[in-house]
Amino acid sequence: MSETTIQRNVIEILDSQFQQRRRQVPVLAQRAEAEGITQIRAREDMIPLLFPHTTYKSYPESLVAKGRWAQMNRWLDSLSAHRVTDVDVSAVEDVDGWIAALERTGHLVSSSSGTSGKGSFLNKSRRDRDANQQDMLRCLTDLGVPPRNTWHVIPVGPETGQSAHVAMRNLLVDNYARPDAIPLFEGTPPGGFHRYLARLSAMRRAMADGTASPDEIASFEAEAAERASEQERRLDHFAERILERRTENIFFSSQFPQLFRLCEILKDKGVGEGDITGANALTTGGGLKGTSLPADYQEQIFRMLNIGPDRFMHYYSMQELNIRLPKCPAGRYHVPDEIVLFVLDKPGEALAGESDGVVQGRAAFFDTTVDGRWGGTISGDRITVDLGECPCGRSGDTILPDIVRYSDLADDDKITCAGTMDAYVRGLVEE
Repeated sequence: MSETTIQRNVIEILDSQFQQRRRQVPVLAQRAEAEGITQIRAREDMIPLLFPHTTYKSYPESLVAKGRWAQMNRWLDSLSAHRVTDVDVSAVEDVDGWIAALERTGHLVSSSSGTSGKGSFLNKSRRDRDANQQDMLRCLTDLGVPPRNTWHVIPVGPETGQSAHVAMRNLLVDNYARPDAIPLFEGTPPGGFHRYLARLSAMRRAMADGTASPDEIASFEAEAAERASEQERRLDHFAERILERRTENIFFSSQFPQLFRLCEILKDKGVGEGDITGANALTTGGGLKGTSLPADYQEQIFRMLNIGPDRFMHYYSMQELNIRLPKCPAGRYHVPDEIVLFVLDKPGEALAGESDGVVQGRAAFFDTTVDGRWGGTISGDRITVDLGECPCGRSGDTILPDIVRYSDLADDDKITCAGTMDAYVRGLVEE
């Protein structure tokens, strides 16, 4: 569908999605009924129906701690477009087993620890994964890096074992890696990624309230140290291979903290700026994830690895979205046709006010490609949007690069309807 059609028919598209999903997603149906919304007639009608990002971690943590996986099914089902209540969890022993059981029946759950350590879980379908992968190839092609098996592909980040991460790694390898490409790292990472995240959350609470025993702390620290050591071995493996292929083109897939650490290891091996001469590329999303790096960390990485701006795909996205918002040469994130952007006030109650063609507020989105859930989400990010033409020459709304999390600002990140949404979910789980 063309951009013009999307803009002309945005209300019609939103209403069509709403009419379909309210018959499928129990929490959306309950929210719509409570708000008396039966039709989307204006963008404002959508605001009460957008799900706060915290909704996807609204389950009682005791369900995970006590292994009540059937109830976790019910919780996930309340937020899903495709039923999950009949997923067999009789043999599930931990959260990783629960994720695996769901995946065997086509529910490709995406999870993230966030900053609190409590995992969020979003139900995604095969269509969601396909949309996400095709969007990655489209964004790279638009950048000028179309799929061609002429690269060494280095996925720098740690192996989490999450199927979404594995699928993206395989997509890049299949579409970009040359026949004699640098081999992937074959280590023995500690298992149980989701179990580790759940344990991390529990340990943080126990240490905060003073109930963690010295043995428990020592055991957890040992596991964390082993995971860190595994990542160091992984980065050292890639550093050695880069030294062997320093004049050949390498395609990196990484977040900045891991890539910066790779550059540090290369420096320790005697590599200086200008020693790596391949016309290298990078795709990355997200920020620093709480990591402290020098102000010029990007410039240091680009100089060390010889990554040019025309071979750098930086994007803004989140796990609630299938589609990325790519960054243009002018340093702005462009909103693609498939995404409807809402800029809300800080509580998430109304559209933020515009001033001289610029609006600042809480980012919210409706992703029209989402299949496994309701596509509307309210994020924890404060954004600034320019409603005029971008300096790069493209029209349409653009998000300026000064994106910050409300949780990182002085005020708490509080979305007015979050408590109400959590109550809906609890009610559906406890029924």
